[in-house]
Amino acid sequence: MSHHPTPNFHAGHWQHRDAWQTQWHALETSFGDGERFLHTLQAWQDDANAPDRLFFTAFAPDTLSHIHPLIASHCFGLLPGVHRIVLEHGQVHLTLCIGLAPALAREIDIAADSICIASEAEWDARIIARLCKRGTVLSWPHVNTNTLAELQQTGIQFSSTTSDGIYQPQWTHKSSLRPSLMSSSRADQGTMPQHAVVIGGGLSGAAVAFSLATRGWTVEVLDQGKSIGAGASGLPAGIFATHVSPDNNVLSRITRDGVRATLQRAQQLLTPGTEWQVSHLLEHRYAGKRQLPSPSQWPSAGHEWSTEAQATQKQAGGLHETSDALWHPLAGWIQTPAFVKAQLSHPNITWRGECTVAKLKCVNSVWHACSGDGNTLAKSKHVVLANAHQSQALLDTVDGTENSNSTKRPHLPATALRGQVTWGTMAMLPPSLQHQLPAFPVNGHGSYIGNLKPLKNEHSDSYWIVGSSFQRNDLDLATRYEDVQSNIQQWSELMPALQDNILQDIDLTRTQSWAAIRSALPDRLPAVGEFQHPDFTGLQVCTGMGARGISWSVLCGELLAAHLNHEPLPMASSLAKLMAASRFG
Repeated sequence: MSHHPTPNFHAGHWQHRDAWQTQWHALETSFGDGERFLHTLQAWQDDANAPDRLFFTAFAPDTLSHIHPLIASHCFGLLPGVHRIVLEHGQVHLTLCIGLAPALAREIDIAADSICIASEAEWDARIIARLCKRGTVLSWPHVNTNTLAELQQTGIQFSSTTSDGIYQPQWTHKSSLRPSLMSSSRADQGTMPQHAVVIGGGLSGAAVAFSLATRGWTVEVLDQGKSIGAGASGLPAGIFATHVSPDNNVLSRITRDGVRATLQRAQQLLTPGTEWQVSHLLEHRYAGKRQLPSPSQWPSAGHEWSTEAQATQKQAGGLHETSDALWHPLAGWIQTPAFVKAQLSHPNITWRGECTVAKLKCVNSVWHACSGDGNTLAKSKHVVLANAHQSQALLDTVDGTENSNSTKRPHLPATALRGQVTWGTMAMLPPSLQHQLPAFPVNGHGSYIGNLKPLKNEHSDSYWIVGSSFQRNDLDLATRYEDVQSNIQQWSELMPALQDNILQDIDLTRTQSWAAIRSALPDRLPAVGEFQHPDFTGLQVCTGMGARGISWSVLCGELLAAHLNHEPLPMASSLAKLMAASRFG
């Protein structure tokens, strides 16, 4: 990219920031084709003293007619809403807000350090002032006498010698936004980078640990397993896919945010074709489930995520031409243990196996993770519970204080979900069935993934995997033959055109099984972050992923890290509030 001929407004101001300020939040009221963002990115790349992390928030109308080629490949599926695009190995975060600006401005959760206003047509001074903190610098077009008076009434002052403004109200500033790093206490700033203990080394724990580690934190991960990915995240392979609903509901929107986050991290860490793949996915709308929104709610950007399946796609996926089905272009599979291992391999992370935490106690604001005999396994001011259905048992070990006995203790009403999958080699299948099976995953009534490459022995046969079973409050990890039969039956119903081949030609005694326990909450959303109860300050949770650990864990890890680092959230604040652990106490 060539250098922009004019100085960059945001860079001109971050060069004068305090030394402790390691991040900068720039905001533009018009994204255009992305050229202004690329100009700021170039300035960040060229500045040896630039902040470590750049957050750039921009607004755009419902339809982006053109996006600069340098970032077009990153800007997919931009439906109305808030989208986080991660660049520069996680150091640059572009937040694109698509839709009506005044309404979307309420989804911004943290004040900007610098703001460029492209036009006053949609942005009045009150909306802009809400996005400011004391000291925010602004570039405002066409400041005349009337505009100047309005701006001054909201606390934005302009110097007679420059065209830039600054938010300096003459009153005590109050904001509904979360405090930014610049607004947080100097005590907090002086302790960065920080240390955290994460309990649980599966998808959730690995995602949280990686998100914190890339921000300079040192992280200890305590796992009760003997090896990495020994629990539910030891699933040989799983799918990531979007969720659709006729009303484009909360679950659908959060899952799209999650899939985008997973895609970005997998691209950064995994080897395509062996450890993961954007292979597309066919969803059999079994029993009429998962209908797309109406055309008015599902523009062309929506069809980049999910669209009606064509007859050729149904035929390739083992469905009948009359079967109801959806096609998901931005979906695929991940070898789950590889994803967990790749995240835990960050140099700032220490993984410790066979560490079973039996009790949590807080001493002088420091949390101690203790073993059954009372010994401290690890301690930190920040502890994250990412151990699925076992989280509540540890929360129950926290001693209460006299001052908080009247406050309701946190309670996660989680349901343990047992799941068993079945798999075997492609070679064990009859040649006629092998040739008919699709190259892409199929889901909707259980799921199928085929032609997966073994990670431990590259000379072994490729394998297929189907399942899983679904049993509530069943904690038995012993595999069951009846679940194998059920999984194969479910597979045959998933691919009705191949039903006879699947039921008659597969030797069940040659298959293998794997079972684990997942955790889900009543509203089907995860729980992320800190509780309200004063006795639990410094204790975070990241749990309740259910069957969507691959699709949600990265987003949840980024959400938790954003809270701890006083960063802009990676999603709309209204959706993040629905995922907050504080809804449970």
